[in-house]
Amino acid sequence: MSTDTTHDSVQRTSILGGEIARRGMTGVAVPVLIAWSAALVLGVIGYFVIGGGTLAVGMVAALYITVFLTTFEFNGPSYAAWKLHTLRRVTRMRRGEHVFRHPSDPAFGQPGLDPGWEYPVPLGRTEPLDVAGTGLDEMFIVRTANPGERPYYTVVLAVQGLAGGLRTDAAWASTSDKFGKFAASLAKQTSLIRGLQMLHRSIPADLTMHEDWVEQRVEALGDMRLKAPVASYGNLLDTMRPHTEEHRAYVVLKIPQTDLLDAAAFRAAGGKNARYEGGVAQVIRDETMRAVSRLVSAGFGRVEVLGEQRTCAVIRAFIDPTYRLDRHQGARWSNCWPSYIGGTDSAVISGRWHTRVGVIPPASIEPVELGPLWLAPLLTYVAPDPGDDDTAPSPTIRTISVRMDFVRDRVARDIAAKDFTQDLAAQATQEKKGKTGDGSSEVMTSASARRREDLKPGSGHHGVIYSMTIAVTGRDEDDLERACMRVTEAADASAIKTIDWQDDNHDVALFATLPLGRGLAVTRSSK
Repeated sequence: MSTDTTHDSVQRTSILGGEIARRGMTGVAVPVLIAWSAALVLGVIGYFVIGGGTLAVGMVAALYITVFLTTFEFNGPSYAAWKLHTLRRVTRMRRGEHVFRHPSDPAFGQPGLDPGWEYPVPLGRTEPLDVAGTGLDEMFIVRTANPGERPYYTVVLAVQGLAGGLRTDAAWASTSDKFGKFAASLAKQTSLIRGLQMLHRSIPADLTMHEDWVEQRVEALGDMRLKAPVASYGNLLDTMRPHTEEHRAYVVLKIPQTDLLDAAAFRAAGGKNARYEGGVAQVIRDETMRAVSRLVSAGFGRVEVLGEQRTCAVIRAFIDPTYRLDRHQGARWSNCWPSYIGGTDSAVISGRWHTRVGVIPPASIEPVELGPLWLAPLLTYVAPDPGDDDTAPSPTIRTISVRMDFVRDRVARDIAAKDFTQDLAAQATQEKKGKTGDGSSEVMTSASARRREDLKPGSGHHGVIYSMTIAVTGRDEDDLERACMRVTEAADASAIKTIDWQDDNHDVALFATLPLGRGLAVTRSSK
């Protein structure tokens, strides 16, 4: 990802796209290279085992051709990748990993309908950190220790966000610049926070409290002449209800369990003669408070650290829109997971909601200059569903999640320099051969040149790896289909070319849109 390229008082722009192809000597994915290397070795060994001759040559050639045809990505996923995906889907369904039943579900505990999972399978090894008796009982810290990645802790913040209205371009540019400095401060070596997840939740606004207030006020006046105006106002509320959305923003801090964190935790625990978990909670609380202070200074309004009930209520409401985000009474980690059944086209939540999840690859974002409001059409301007004879009009329920892992400046500079050198060499080779390309090499070269320029020593910039995921929820299959079409149109207006809908895996991908710090694979530069 390239960082800022323009800084002025009117408009601040960034270019997020540009990485439109893989870099490397071959431009082929690492798993494919591994498969080809293994096939090459097996072919050589097989040739000598068979004893040479025409038969050996034919068998080795057949092996090479078969491996190449099944693993090469012609215009999408390879045949081998498709078969592995199918095998994984069949295995998951045979084990019942795509089904979870909440204790209140009528099918809970019924053989053949309930696989008996205590927690959803995609949750993996994730559980709250035990801080009872540490003096930091108000903190709710979740620890994830899934195989293949370093254990990490997460804390959820509720962010008021930015006020809309008559804000000038300069005001948006200033806020965007402050957020960039906030992210850069977290990427420094002195920070233990190595990643962020930003979530934007759009749901129908709850006008019940307002309607009750109006009704009480009118009854208190006791003037029957107000009956007609009140009825007219009620009709107005019914008209505007489908267009009235409620937007909530959350930030998740990701703190990996590193040697530096362990050392600081042992120091904190030893100074107070407390157990290790208490030291971890103390260190994470200090890091969280610093992040909160920086977010407030960046102009993001009121920032609150969520405890267990509020965090669990948010998770529950993200999965099942029947629950309200603020109705947190009784919400606990053990009961905040609604029932769901994963399917090919969607995950069915609590037997009534249908949710589809899509990934927005960085390559699908157009490599053009984008202002601070480039994502606004997808965040706040998605059209409501007009409804039909059987379905009432309603806003489009959706969640947009952005995950970012920070790459320290020194590492990011080395990567940018290597990429720029490789892109120049590839472009020079193409020119030497007299080939006229489609412009991809120029786009790649300009992207790496931008990163190299942005990351010069003294700039204060760091690198970042990001991913975007979106979850769309409908009241039935037809409603979901229409909602996804409207979301796709809004994404197109946000310079996003494609959304990769996670067919067969919507129940698993859904967890990337929950405040758990998911959605981005660990890379060598972000370890």
